[in-house]
Amino acid sequence: MNQSAISLWERFKKEQSMTHDKYGVWAFGNSPEMADELLAHVLSGEKTGTSSLHLLYKRAFENEKLPEVGDYSIILDGEEQAQAIICTKVVDILPYSDISEVHGYLEGEGARTLAYWRSVHQPFFEQELAKYQVPFSEELLVVYELFELVFKN
Repeated sequence: MNQSAISLWERFKKEQSMTHDKYGVWAFGNSPEMADELLAHVLSGEKTGTSSLHLLYKRAFENEKLPEVGDYSIILDGEEQAQAIICTKVVDILPYSDISEVHGYLEGEGARTLAYWRSVHQPFFEQELAKYQVPFSEELLVVYELFELVFKN
């Protein structure tokens, strides 16, 4: 387990008078640079949403459970150091083609538009799918999480 995540969780738990230790630990994106960039958007309050492909929960995420409302996640930076804790508030599972302007805005990146969201997510999803020889389709399901930043380092 990541020691920085354990330490951050213990601080949060004490401050919130929590007793459970149910949380995930992960970084945004697929590179240290992307992890740092997206984390910065979370810490600034611009990014309150994130999306991933539904089928990757079975293939890439080693049968990890789908996110649920109330889940806590410790977010790592590009050096795998815990920097923030978020809590999932809403989970939408919908086809890529049904992602809305609101979803694009809440992702907090670039121009914060649906057009921008598509311009960065389709290539990202294509790259992830290529590892499994799965073609991209606008009918693929996207897991969209709306979250709240609840604690930062």
